Amino acid sequence: MKAFSVWLPEEDISAKRKKDQLPVLVPQTFRWSALLFGGVALIWSGAWISGSLFLAASIIAATLLAKLWIAPALMLAARFALAAFSAEVMEWELRLKGYGADGLVVGPNRETALLRYMDRAVDRVGSPAGSDERIPDPFAVAFTRRV
Repeated sequence: MKAFSVWLPEEDISAKRKKDQLPVLVPQTFRWSALLFGGVALIWSGAWISGSLFLAASIIAATLLAKLWIAPALMLAARFALAAFSAEVMEWELRLKGYGADGLVVGPNRETALLRYMDRAVDRVGSPAGSDERIPDPFAVAFTRRV
């Protein structure tokens, strides 16, 4: 089983970003692609601000520490830190883009975890009084907040 944090657009986010989007699921795992490719892996996964900052910092550090014998060890340690904390870095990026956390969900893969989250969101909202007991649209319900 894998754990995913769920992120939804906040109320003040633009309609362009909010339109027909599923919740964003961020896997809470060690990201091997970030260990191998560094900031480029973050850019590929959609966190282009964080990936660009890491690339710029690694280029500056490589330039400043080029003559030191410990430079490769420091760069490897930075890559391990990025791989270990990439979920937090991606969540920080989502906060910058106007998303808010809506808890954790667990599933064997992303699709099953999204289905479990949508089922939980429908159960949370329930049916309003006087409704005709039709099944609500899970994509519309996912963006409602608990009052």
